[in-house]
Amino acid sequence: MAELLNVDRTVLLDVLGISERTIQRRHSVAAPLSPVASDRLSRIDRIFSLAVEVFGDQDKAAQWLKRPSRALGNEVPLQLLDTDAGTQQVERELRQIEHSFVF
Repeated sequence: MAELLNVDRTVLLDVLGISERTIQRRHSVAAPLSPVASDRLSRIDRIFSLAVEVFGDQDKAAQWLKRPSRALGNEVPLQLLDTDAGTQQVERELRQIEHSFVF
């Protein structure tokens, strides 16, 4: 996911609420992510897929997720995906963008 979003792994781990050391330890014993981290990763994947659908391109979607948005109080959409409420805000903004495009 970090590669798809073209972000440093530590940025993604921060959103997931996992330290670098924890992920290394889990990887060394092939342990799955915690349910909370799995849920957050699923949210990121779902929102990224929606952003790709809205913008029509993975790079454009990734860029939008990494830039502060005035509509989101100048917050970075990716950083809001660590909570349900933040994810709902980002999804609403993407839906508004989707419906405001005129073809």
